[in-house]
Amino acid sequence: MLGKLTLRTKALIGIAVACAGYIVMMPDTSQTIEPTRSAATPASGAAASGGAALGATAPGASVRAIQPAPSGRKSTAIKAPWSGAARVVKDTAAADLFSAHSWYVAPPPPPPAPVVYTPPPAPTAPPLPFVFMGSFRTDTGGAIYYLTAGDRVYDVKVGDTLDNTYSVDGVKSGQLLLTYMPLKIQQTLAVGDE
Repeated sequence: MLGKLTLRTKALIGIAVACAGYIVMMPDTSQTIEPTRSAATPASGAAASGGAALGATAPGASVRAIQPAPSGRKSTAIKAPWSGAARVVKDTAAADLFSAHSWYVAPPPPPPAPVVYTPPPAPTAPPLPFVFMGSFRTDTGGAIYYLTAGDRVYDVKVGDTLDNTYSVDGVKSGQLLLTYMPLKIQQTLAVGDE
């Protein structure tokens, strides 16, 4: 391929290759700029003579001294192509590279349902434990009613109290009126037509 090129082109390519090789292989001779400790005292004689040549610096202005780079430093261009460790990514970063990402943000939970206070039901009297068996009319016009509860038989008249729990209040429309005394609730028991 180089046979078809002219002598001038070959010379230019050779010079370019030589310059690139010199740049890559040469030691690092770059200069660093470091600030001096105070404006009145220059860091080196070269900086002091340079400052005198350029003119006096204003009080309070910082003077920077140009110093050569440390002598043992090599060019980073030589190390870069050969250091494979600098080009390898850590496993944790590589795993994140292809992991699934989502923009979905879960909605906030719904607010709790309001607590509804339901008052407890009003106390009620238990069902009457008595069963009507019959009645008897006395000569004075009063009536005695016979009631049973389990294996006990009661003969009651208006105004009596049964087991300190029920009071007999009267008879109305064929119903015996009994009051459950702990809660003062009136209950009725059918006794037939009066």
